[in-house]
Amino acid sequence: MTAFSKAEKIKIFKDYIELYKDDVYRMALYYTKNKDDAEDLAQDAFIRAFTYFDRFKQDTNFKAWILKIMRNIFITQIKKKQYMFEHNEDQMVYSQSTDQTESQALDSLRTQEIQQAINLLPQEFKEVIILCELEGYSYEEIAKIVDIPVGTVRSRLHRGRLLLRERLVEKQ
Repeated sequence: MTAFSKAEKIKIFKDYIELYKDDVYRMALYYTKNKDDAEDLAQDAFIRAFTYFDRFKQDTNFKAWILKIMRNIFITQIKKKQYMFEHNEDQMVYSQSTDQTESQALDSLRTQEIQQAINLLPQEFKEVIILCELEGYSYEEIAKIVDIPVGTVRSRLHRGRLLLRERLVEKQ
């Protein structure tokens, strides 16, 4: 990153926060399964990103960079606390409306079934499925975030999708 004045650095970083705060929070919620912990994790990620913002290359993907920072913080917290988080199927509902038509209600039920099936996947598959299918990241971006080769991303997506399909077919 080229040398910016402190005021320029703050303004640029604030712009990034505005663009990506919802995405960062949503992924933090996925990791922590708890709103308060997700807010703390997202805040920690932005603080660490600001601290090392001089190392960020302007022509690269800030969203992938901040999510990788957040993932690394989360992994470090798990190692320090020596606990594995439990899957709580009912906390990962992305959006629901209370005023629903019959069609919307059916779609909502199907969405809940899909979310529950995703939550039951092994961690290695669940993470790449969410990053690809729900968040829309490319294979290359997922590889950077999760710190695995692109071929492994493809393999995990393929196997994860097969498992997901099997679980959804069993529910029908």
